[in-house]
Amino acid sequence: MQGWPSYDRAPPLSLPLPFLLASPCWLFIAGLCLMSAGPGPLDRFDPAALAAAHLLALGVLGNAMFGAALQILAVVAGVSFSRPRLLLHALFWPLQLGCGLLAAAFLNGFLPVLLLPAAALLGWALLVFAGFGLHGIAKSPARDATTRGVASALAALLVAAGLGIALAGTLGAAWPLPWKTLLDWHALWALGGWLLGLIMAVAATVVPMFQITPAYPARWMRHAAMIWPASLLASGLGWQLTASWLAWLPAWMAALAFAAMTWRLQRRSRRPGDCGRRFWQMAMAALALGLLAAWLVAADLLAAGWAALSGWLLLFGLGAGAVLGMFYKILPFLLWLDLQRKAPPGARPPATLALLPESAQRRCLFVFSACLAMGCALALGGLPGVAAGAGTCALAARVAWDAGRAVWRHRACARNWREAQAAGVMP
Repeated sequence: MQGWPSYDRAPPLSLPLPFLLASPCWLFIAGLCLMSAGPGPLDRFDPAALAAAHLLALGVLGNAMFGAALQILAVVAGVSFSRPRLLLHALFWPLQLGCGLLAAAFLNGFLPVLLLPAAALLGWALLVFAGFGLHGIAKSPARDATTRGVASALAALLVAAGLGIALAGTLGAAWPLPWKTLLDWHALWALGGWLLGLIMAVAATVVPMFQITPAYPARWMRHAAMIWPASLLASGLGWQLTASWLAWLPAWMAALAFAAMTWRLQRRSRRPGDCGRRFWQMAMAALALGLLAAWLVAADLLAAGWAALSGWLLLFGLGAGAVLGMFYKILPFLLWLDLQRKAPPGARPPATLALLPESAQRRCLFVFSACLAMGCALALGGLPGVAAGAGTCALAARVAWDAGRAVWRHRACARNWREAQAAGVMP
């Protein structure tokens, strides 16, 4: 059964908000990296592609997922934050500095002086975050589907971070380790275990809550947190032992089952005009297409550009699509919740749609759809990097503008209350 969120346990706004606001900033920088991509089909080992992929994974999705997961850990799993300011500084700055250094290292030929500090900073941020979350969940009595799923995703993050540190040591300090094997497992647990695993966990709560849909099937809710990592492990081991595309069937079947269930629930939403469901539908379509492209690469049916296409569909299409579908719901809700706590007697905070209107999300959906298509064309060599990068920068500017306006409205409301109290108009 899915637990009911308890918003009395929510952390202060100052903990998740910096992560959410940093996300579009890194999206803009990722767009700048894409502008430097060379002509022709995009190779996944191209320095610009590597930098953009990790900016998307760590800067854009990492920040957004940190912010959302911190909120979920508190209101669903009941994890307490005794020193939120210390936790913020321990996680936020290492993540930002490490992300920037890692992108710079890729763009400068894996320069050890950049790569190794980046691995240390990112390793600290990711391992501390995962360890804090797992420790909090272990002490919590919550055992609902989202809590179990978040625990599974955090465990995958531990594995992905450890493999990333080992890769950095192999490339930057000549550690005698098989870098290709490390790379395969790092991508598997980062994309599958952490990114898709957390989306699966959070979807169990946010899809029914924000999209007003029925709950996910009870059998999936009970076993997803165990089935998904087990299928990833089976597929990864099968691929290492046989190098056959058939080894990926367990993971593909589980991921496609989740996509099909989510799509079906979105079609049964009692808010059919809500723009957020379009983001989720596009994310699930990108998941299916990304898996298809990965299967074609694994089966050696297609080569040039298709590995990069699969990565773009999974990182940007699935990751950014699901994150943006939640971003435009979670951000105004957090701002509203903060105002609800601060409201003087008799005062009511503005509605979430007054803080961030639906029209803003519709405009973002249009730009996101164009960026998704341009990135696919770039990967296959049908579009210059300047165009796809400019589109990504435009999307980042759109999201940053919308988020900034919402925060401005939040602060204006709080300021008006303070002034009214100072003037004696409001108790």
